[in-house]
Amino acid sequence: MGLKTEQIVKILQIKGLESKTAFKICDVANNETIDNDYDLQNFIIGCIANKSIYGLPEYSKTELNIAFEQGSQILRKSERAGIKILSTFDSDFPQYLKDIHNKPIILNFKGNYKNLNNHEGIAIIGTREPTIEGKISGEFYGEYFGKKGYNVVSGLAKGCDTAVHLGCLKGGGMTTAIVAHGLHMVYPKENEELAESIIESGGVLLSEYFIGEGALANYFIERDRLQAGLSKATIVIQTDIKGSTMFAVNATLDSNKPLAAVQYKPDIYSSEIRGNEMLIKTGKAFLLTSNSVNEFFKIISDKPKTGVKTITNNDILV
Repeated sequence: MGLKTEQIVKILQIKGLESKTAFKICDVANNETIDNDYDLQNFIIGCIANKSIYGLPEYSKTELNIAFEQGSQILRKSERAGIKILSTFDSDFPQYLKDIHNKPIILNFKGNYKNLNNHEGIAIIGTREPTIEGKISGEFYGEYFGKKGYNVVSGLAKGCDTAVHLGCLKGGGMTTAIVAHGLHMVYPKENEELAESIIESGGVLLSEYFIGEGALANYFIERDRLQAGLSKATIVIQTDIKGSTMFAVNATLDSNKPLAAVQYKPDIYSSEIRGNEMLIKTGKAFLLTSNSVNEFFKIISDKPKTGVKTITNNDILV
């Protein structure tokens, strides 16, 4: 009983209907038997007439039919493209994402999506314009945690994200790229080969957006909560104080999950490490170096909490 994933895809195509309202529709439909589009249409029309769902606008049968056909096209195109669509009610849906604030109702996948519930995740993210040291750090920590059996989560963007994915693949680990557009494309285009390598290695491409949807500015902000949500902890490779990485940082802190920021040598100056320095100085992030990474690994493996460490002369800074 209740709505199937295919039906949820269809109602999400209804013009002006937000995911919060879609969740309400699913809740009300939980004890209903809805076998086809005709049943679904009558159910929604009934909800409108009975005012049983707060915030549900009035829709005509014609508007619903158009939305359902758009949903059918998305389902057909996704199947042809090898994209798997799951709703939060499916057993294979990532468990970590079922409890986050503003959780997604639908996700799209390419690759071995079932692996997501077999590996704990760690988000390793950063600026698109890292220093050379930032690229080295990205590869190092991606490889380290990949070898430790974590699902290394990043965003497939150029710069830090690319280095993180490459490092994880180098170490034979599993990595997931959460992207801000439909899975019909790869952005940036230069990472198409990397995306294929992620899938071929048993990793996953994941998106909240359906096939055909392009990359919009707010989509990058929205996907950051998924990076933090899918992960047990977050590592910042390099970021400015107001960098986009801070959206995932804030989601991590709001969830009371461990956060680490890489510390660099004092003679390395870049605006792209000011965010790291601020997070460490304010005690919001564990001070991460090549010498302290084992300690951070123990923290997140034993008990999720934010660790804060004071640097010593024995620490090796990247």
